Amino acid sequence: MPHGSSFLRRYAAATLDLFVPRLCPCCNRTLSAGETLLCARCLLLLPYTHISDVYDNVVARLFWGRLPVEAAYSHVYYSRESLSFPLLMKLKYGHLCHIGEVMGEAMAVQLLSKGFFQGVDGVVPTPLHWRRWWQRGYNQSAMLARGVSRVTGIPMMSGLVRRHRFTGTQTHRDSADRQKNVEAAFRSRKTEAKHLLLVDDVLTTGSTLLSLATAILKENPDVRFSILTLAVARTSLPY
Repeated sequence: MPHGSSFLRRYAAATLDLFVPRLCPCCNRTLSAGETLLCARCLLLLPYTHISDVYDNVVARLFWGRLPVEAAYSHVYYSRESLSFPLLMKLKYGHLCHIGEVMGEAMAVQLLSKGFFQGVDGVVPTPLHWRRWWQRGYNQSAMLARGVSRVTGIPMMSGLVRRHRFTGTQTHRDSADRQKNVEAAFRSRKTEAKHLLLVDDVLTTGSTLLSLATAILKENPDVRFSILTLAVARTSLPY
């Protein structure tokens, strides 16, 4: 019976792929049976940061002197010309929310053996304003956080912070304007957690995560943070 069930699942998956082929979000090539989210070529060629073994890495430096950060990591580099660009666009605007969960799991699996999550009490996704959530139907940062939580067993704390002010897109703003745009955009509740992992999709100047952390610190001054994002913009890095 188990063999029969396995056969039926494979047959159903193959039939579904025939009528609704699964496509790689980076290159749009049809995925083979052994490929889950990305094709083998894109999985190999993504612009990975390779900074998981570096404590004072380029992502952590973005927050030096601004935030009490225990650890920081971004999985891939991001620019409009990079292979990661279509992946991020489809996660954020293409209604492919499963990308977030799969990539969150992949990051967590890689970082788990590095001790990255040691001492973390809760995973906090960057919240969306209700108007943005209504337009999009999901929070891409929460999808990433869900994947991380599933692998690590660390609980998500989605209700800790809310985005009470609609800030609009940050895409075309410069660094100073980004910081002003998200200033005081979040409100936090009190928590007994002492070490929180803040999760976002893209890190550019750090303004959004800084505003998020500031709101948490206002109610919980002893909290420490770790930072995890799927991507970091090359143009913002302090080399």
